[in-house]
Amino acid sequence: MTEQPSYRLPRTVVPRLYRLEITPDVEQGTFKGTAAIEVEVLQPVTEFVMNAVNLTLTEVSLVDRGTTQTGQVAYRPEDEQVVVTWPGTVDPGLKTVSITYSGILANDLRGFYRTTVTRTDGRSEVILATQCEATDARRVFPGWDEPDFKARFVITLVVDPDQTALSNGREVESEITADGKRRVRFAETMPMSTYLVALVVGRLDVTAPEMVGAVPVRIAARPELMHLTAVAKTAAVGTLQFFEQYFGIPYPSDKLDHVAIPDFAAGAMENLGCVTYREEALLVDAGRSAPTEQMQVVSTIAHETAHMWFGDLVTMRWWNGIWLNEAFATFMQQLATDRLHPEWNVWTMFGHGRAHALSVDGLESTRPIEYPVGPPIEAWGMFDVLTYQKGGAVLRMLEQYLGPETFRQGITGYLNRHRYGNTETGDLWDALGEASGQPVRTTMDTWVFQAGYPLVRAEWADGAIRLTQRPFRYRGGGHGHWQVPVVMTVWQVDGTKETIRAHLTDESLTVPLPPDTDAVLVNQGAWGFYRVSYDPALWTAVLRHRDEMTALERLSLVDDAWALVQAGEVSLSHMLPLWRALPDEEDPDVWGTASRPLGFLDEWVLPDERVQVQALVRAVARPVLDALGWDPAESDDVQRRRLRATVIRLLGTVGEDPAVRDRARALLMAHWEGTFLVSPELLTPLAHVVASFGDEADWEAMYRRYREATTPQDEKRYLYALSGFTKPELIRRTLDLYHSSEVRTQDGAIALGQLLANRHARRVTWQSLEARWDELLEKYPKMIEHILSPIALVVDRDLAEEMRAWLKTHPVPQAARHIAQTLEFQEVNQRLAERLRGHLTEELGDR
Repeated sequence: MTEQPSYRLPRTVVPRLYRLEITPDVEQGTFKGTAAIEVEVLQPVTEFVMNAVNLTLTEVSLVDRGTTQTGQVAYRPEDEQVVVTWPGTVDPGLKTVSITYSGILANDLRGFYRTTVTRTDGRSEVILATQCEATDARRVFPGWDEPDFKARFVITLVVDPDQTALSNGREVESEITADGKRRVRFAETMPMSTYLVALVVGRLDVTAPEMVGAVPVRIAARPELMHLTAVAKTAAVGTLQFFEQYFGIPYPSDKLDHVAIPDFAAGAMENLGCVTYREEALLVDAGRSAPTEQMQVVSTIAHETAHMWFGDLVTMRWWNGIWLNEAFATFMQQLATDRLHPEWNVWTMFGHGRAHALSVDGLESTRPIEYPVGPPIEAWGMFDVLTYQKGGAVLRMLEQYLGPETFRQGITGYLNRHRYGNTETGDLWDALGEASGQPVRTTMDTWVFQAGYPLVRAEWADGAIRLTQRPFRYRGGGHGHWQVPVVMTVWQVDGTKETIRAHLTDESLTVPLPPDTDAVLVNQGAWGFYRVSYDPALWTAVLRHRDEMTALERLSLVDDAWALVQAGEVSLSHMLPLWRALPDEEDPDVWGTASRPLGFLDEWVLPDERVQVQALVRAVARPVLDALGWDPAESDDVQRRRLRATVIRLLGTVGEDPAVRDRARALLMAHWEGTFLVSPELLTPLAHVVASFGDEADWEAMYRRYREATTPQDEKRYLYALSGFTKPELIRRTLDLYHSSEVRTQDGAIALGQLLANRHARRVTWQSLEARWDELLEKYPKMIEHILSPIALVVDRDLAEEMRAWLKTHPVPQAARHIAQTLEFQEVNQRLAERLRGHLTEELGDR
């Protein structure tokens, strides 16, 4: 039998019900708590082993058949545990352990933490919130902080009388205590994992409840932001209704609050009945916001609401299975958002997430979707693009292969069978296999337990098409074999088309084609999680039918082509027909995917070659802007508005178009002065364009807009745009701002990362990171990857080596895999940059 690791808790004692009462002391920065925990002892023991971090246990007692034992406490900080030893043996059965303890209200955005905000009258106040996932409930209360120790919770908060208190259950009792505090008790929850516990205390307002059946749905925020809750409330009601209908299972709690927190490390957190968010992910001005800003709010709410079933009702057994929570929520958020807003084309937008996952998964340093997780510090590394975007994309591939209704039936069966319980991946495959009659486990295990994905090569073969698979790796090599569900569009010479399905289970497969076949698009719909490479004749034939493809198919075509360039499989000229088609392209997501490599070229080529990149950008983007015009028409749909924003930003930054830059500055200044109202979707691109060439007056104006922002979106818009200035003295001012306490903790890491991405600011930013390294690790323990990601862009050998040497001697365990992936991407980009530098004309060929 394998010995259990020391960081895992024994299975001899199981919690059934926690009764927690917590009293925060904001002035002292501490909290006091009592916990009465009903446990079931499964075999005779002399000690209880629980999780606790930065908690002081002052009294611990056990009531057993009318007698009380007092326990002796010993701490194991290396395993984040506390051991309570009893004077005698505790026999099997139901017991109650009572604990009095105290803890710290930290500022690091985990556990039970504090955040300070400035009110409109200039006074500061503190809001308290929790973030317990993955393993930080142990900073809030002592207990069994592993996901399969599900238990019910009855939570009581003792707060100042003018403060709002929220938790997982409905408020069922409120009374004023003898010392003038307000004791608020919440209803008992269903059995749930400890990481879902939520506590929120502060001066917050709450909307009137909107009933979905018997469930009240509310939005909570700071009073001065309550006018920004309408979009969220509509989305919260709509997504809850959608999921109840889709799953055929009622929402599993008694209320659903969505709460905006001023400082929050994650985007949002799916606490049962009390979902917490960054303010910009929940609050938005419906009349003065860009479509993408409203999309963020709706899709985030959809993601978190999906978790009420996937994650809360049914939970993974251990953190290696976190994809069962997050991949499903990612997939389901697209499904729900598409139902609520079909005009947004969210499945095409999801192509960006799929592309990001494909890029990371093409590295040697990738990992399988499901991967062994050891101590708690390793759990955080699972919250990445492979869990969310690759997992979601693989589920979409499976849904399209089985059929949406069959897939839905399998999911419903899975949730019904395992409600209130914990599962492993095989449980899901079994449910989907039963619903479909297909060998789901055999096929899907190759996608979930194996790193990477295949490159499917398509070649003409005498009236047939020959498909072969091999692992895609940017640097070559790799191993693996996949069960690949291939769906192809076959175009005939007469203009008709048909669909052919194949299952690529071996290294190669030859599929007969109809007579007079003109072209074959492999990966119809772009739902398959693989890349496609065509032989030259087939590539030319496929491009003839580009206009007949869906936007997502065109996006995938571009993304695959660029990946082949990065891998050295084809020359840069392979991209030319795709770039030349951009003047006729109307989809903003295809445009975004095709224009991103142009930004990389601008970053990497020699200075005197940059003019060629600028000329290419202007040649493809200027006709689009001329056709769209600068001023949106009332008839413009979301896609046209997004496209206009995309080409303006590209022309003004990478293209350095003088006319666009002048117009951008004039429009932005007029908007700030109140003489002209700029359409909301143009504000962010205009700000970034102006920053790319702006002077001190521009910096001051933008900084002022950041300071005076009245919406979360405006605050982030101008804060992050400041990272784009290029003059040394303005870069230094931005750097000082980003390191200051003026910037919220949740935003500082992202802001520093954006500054590091600015090639003009890169060296001075990196030097400041080295100088403040320990401070940054303490301030951003779970956000450091946001700062370090742009290292992948660094192709200057000297600076790259300096960064590598530093990271080798200053490891960051919780971000180790992310850093390895970033450094590998840096090598891929360096190789491509060195291939292109001095040879851009040759690589591009005859434009």
